[in-house]
Amino acid sequence: MSTSVDFYHRFGNGMQANFLVEGFYTDLSDVFVLEDIGKDELGNIIKERRNGSGAKVMGLTLEGKGVLSSWLSLQAGLTLQRSHYKEAEKWSEDENVPAEKKMFRTSNTYGYFTATLTPLEHFTASLSGTYTGSMLVQHLAGYIPMDQAIKTPNFFDMNLKLAYDFHIYKDITLEVNAGIQNIFEAYQSDFDQGPNRDSAYIYGPATPRSYFAGIKISY
Repeated sequence: MSTSVDFYHRFGNGMQANFLVEGFYTDLSDVFVLEDIGKDELGNIIKERRNGSGAKVMGLTLEGKGVLSSWLSLQAGLTLQRSHYKEAEKWSEDENVPAEKKMFRTSNTYGYFTATLTPLEHFTASLSGTYTGSMLVQHLAGYIPMDQAIKTPNFFDMNLKLAYDFHIYKDITLEVNAGIQNIFEAYQSDFDQGPNRDSAYIYGPATPRSYFAGIKISY
């Protein structure tokens, strides 16, 4: 179930603004959970998908868009949510590891923004970012002595791209671009190591800070 309200307004001199508010609620019956049922001959853990007690997901999304001038546009959004099982679910065979009511890998807060500037006719600068709040992640024993539910840090991943268009011939355009991804190096710092590592214990932005350059031809 979801309900939304959408506001739109146009100002003088070509300025436009749009604001969206949306609330959502979902009641899940017999939601799937994974339970350990043993190991194979190589020692790999075998999990079985079973029906759990159910879950509730609810939250609020705020989103805004604005064209502030002929050379500047902005867009941003924020989602606040809660994702919980109706009853705490056991996720580890270790009796010392408590069951969890909160769903794994679901943050309570997500956000994003995009700003596009075109100060010159053929030049564009784009600044964008995503925010992911803290979440619970399963960390299985091997590299660590026992299974743990880890609370991850918050991540803010910001990117910058600069591009310039050259009109080569008639409708053929050559774009030259360069930029930085993950400017603040928001990246996981506690990867497992060695043969007993938990290969699924990965979270956060996919890559550390990196630089790129490229060309694109369009016609």
